[in-house]
Amino acid sequence: MILNLMRALAGALAAGVLPGYFWAGFVRRSDGLAERLAYSAALSMASVPAIAVLLARVLGTGVTLLVALAAIAVVAGSGALAGRLRGAAAGLAEPALPRPAGIRDGRALALLLFALGLALASALGLPTPTWVLITMLAALAAAGLLAHRGTGRDRDRDRERDGERPQVPSVTLRAPALGIVLALTALLAYAGVVRHDWPYLRGEDQFSHAVMTEQMLAHGSYSSYLVYPPGFSTLSAVICRLTDLQPLALFPVLAPSLLLLTTLGAYALATRLWGWGYGLAAAVLSGLVLVGPYASFGGGLYPDLLSAFFLMVMVVAALITLYQAPSARSGLLVTVVGGAVVLYHSVASMYLVLLLATVTLVCLPYLLLRGGRQGRVLARAIALALAALGTLSVAYAWYIYDLGRFLGTGTSARATIGLDVDTQAVLKAGELLDWVGTPIIWLGVLGFAALAMTIRRLQRPAQVLAALTVLLWCVIMYLGSRTSVDGFPQRFERDVGAPLTLLAALGLGLIVQSLARLRTGRLSVAGLAAAGTAAVIVITAVQFADNLVTDSQPSREVLTGPEAAAGDWLRQHNTGGSIISTPDLRRGITNRAVLAMGGYTGLQSYDLPRIEHPRSLPTAGRAPLLDSREVLLNPATCAAADIIARDDVRFIFLYSAGTEADYAAFRADPDGYRVVFENSQIVIYAPLPAPGCAG
Repeated sequence: MILNLMRALAGALAAGVLPGYFWAGFVRRSDGLAERLAYSAALSMASVPAIAVLLARVLGTGVTLLVALAAIAVVAGSGALAGRLRGAAAGLAEPALPRPAGIRDGRALALLLFALGLALASALGLPTPTWVLITMLAALAAAGLLAHRGTGRDRDRDRERDGERPQVPSVTLRAPALGIVLALTALLAYAGVVRHDWPYLRGEDQFSHAVMTEQMLAHGSYSSYLVYPPGFSTLSAVICRLTDLQPLALFPVLAPSLLLLTTLGAYALATRLWGWGYGLAAAVLSGLVLVGPYASFGGGLYPDLLSAFFLMVMVVAALITLYQAPSARSGLLVTVVGGAVVLYHSVASMYLVLLLATVTLVCLPYLLLRGGRQGRVLARAIALALAALGTLSVAYAWYIYDLGRFLGTGTSARATIGLDVDTQAVLKAGELLDWVGTPIIWLGVLGFAALAMTIRRLQRPAQVLAALTVLLWCVIMYLGSRTSVDGFPQRFERDVGAPLTLLAALGLGLIVQSLARLRTGRLSVAGLAAAGTAAVIVITAVQFADNLVTDSQPSREVLTGPEAAAGDWLRQHNTGGSIISTPDLRRGITNRAVLAMGGYTGLQSYDLPRIEHPRSLPTAGRAPLLDSREVLLNPATCAAADIIARDDVRFIFLYSAGTEADYAAFRADPDGYRVVFENSQIVIYAPLPAPGCAG
């Protein structure tokens, strides 16, 4: 495991982090190495897969080692050349928003302490009825509304009156503190894998990504398998070429490290908003407290994890860069990173469209009507950047989804959309606590109210836009979780944790800053701040401990030894053709696991309810699913023999504990099906010619 981990991390750095390093310096002046690496990773993940897909298509090959090296070289070399010819980005790497001062209003601190006391009682296991949750939310929102002082001119006046200096942690603590947070995040991410999963990995969707990655390696596309953006599978294919690891060997050692990337993204955006102290707070909350990324990792939802919790975060960071310094360089950053969201995940593309549409409808009118000359200049820069992003996104979508055919199919297109609309239930409001984490919710509500109250006191249009963008992002994600019209309310509910974490970092900073600034204030007010800080520490620690226990538990979605042995046999005897398997081995391990282990793409199989009411279908549609079902349930018929011959089916894979096959019929027909592999859980048959069914 250690050797594979070292190879995988080296390959990931070479393909997914470092190629964009020079471009990161060209488009944005960063505050420290960690922030620059976050931008570098976003640009690398956006560019390397796109260029690899283009090269593979032009050359008519899969992602070969030459294609992988060329894609990395193009990104790194062009960035170095741009920096050489035009120089690094100018300007200061200053925060976009004024750093909030501590809460001075005793009423706000009293409300805050009341709410945090209830939250602490809930975290320690006391019953929390709905009316208590509503009371907590109301108290936190009221505290945030009263905590708006200390921004802009009020902040300067307070400092003159009190003779205080801004409370900023020593910069020498930044690197070691962030290093400790990343180390703890790695511990949390790898604990369950090392103890229970290795040499395999939990998560159902990893098998689909393994199939797509193998198809990218072999053919440069997977059009016969799924309609899915190629960003993650292509990047994985590049890393596989560099490390000489197969996808199912790469994911167990590399996938947990994706959580380090989401932590780094939260750090970069919060640093861009309020300074690196708030960046550290966001890193702590994202890496150790936030539940959503770990839930995505546990299900093998790697592209969703990256797009919702890293790329979307970096899109917002890119927008704020554009607000601060409108130029062709910052517009390029918005275009490339925004396009990466479309390249990685379709649901996150919906997040992107909704956010950018809302920014356009809310922020551009404000700039044109209230922003003066500076606002008009900024509005023009935003419009040009969004136009460029829209062009790139349409180009990506045209390639991924074949929009020309899709738009021309009329009722078929509407039917395809109808597979998702209104098909996923909206969860109860209280379940948001489980998907996000209670400290993120409580601190996020405080931060949301506090940031909303500062908008009217901000002096520059760029500051107003930065605050509005973060608030609108959070509102969009929450509203998306409250309706089934978007088709994915549960995805919205899990992924709302990304903007809430940023607002929670602001709320946490307000509380800590209150304690730091009130050392010389009234004893009663200082005591409230100290009690609030202690409550937050305990609530956060309880959530971290709960996450550690949960994520270090064994998972049911891990291959067993017999299943892996059958998969190894299939791969060793894969001479082409296709296979058919039962739809489900057991909960969390589906037919796609068999395909991934064996190195096949089909025929896929679903159980009957899923065939009749699918949320998504393979690119070939229902026909292959029905063919698989026919063979599994009626193996002795001529119809089954015709399907086997037509689709060149080499093996039938049956999970012994399943119900979606006629096991007795297979056993009773040794002339039609020969047992070639069998263990305690699996039996594999090789179909034999059926002369009686010829013609």
